[in-house]
Amino acid sequence: MCTMCILVFMSQPITARLDEDVVQAIDNAVACGVAPNRGAIISRAVREWLSHHSEEAIKDSYRKRYEAIDPDEQELIAKLGISSATIAIESNK
Repeated sequence: MCTMCILVFMSQPITARLDEDVVQAIDNAVACGVAPNRGAIISRAVREWLSHHSEEAIKDSYRKRYEAIDPDEQELIAKLGISSATIAIESNK
């Protein structure tokens, strides 16, 4: 593979400050064989977070939320309708 190709596929190093307990958890995961090193765990976590928080993922979550009919919501609407009808009937007597 040419040197230029290697440079194109290299990742970008970043600096981040993490709490001691987070670093300890990452080190424990590496020690257990979850990933080969800290960077691999952090990279995977960031990719997963981005997949759930990208603009499209947020739009999809809204679509899913409003596509499905909430049974509790439907029951409340039905009860309100019955209550409104009862009030209307009682006020006409």
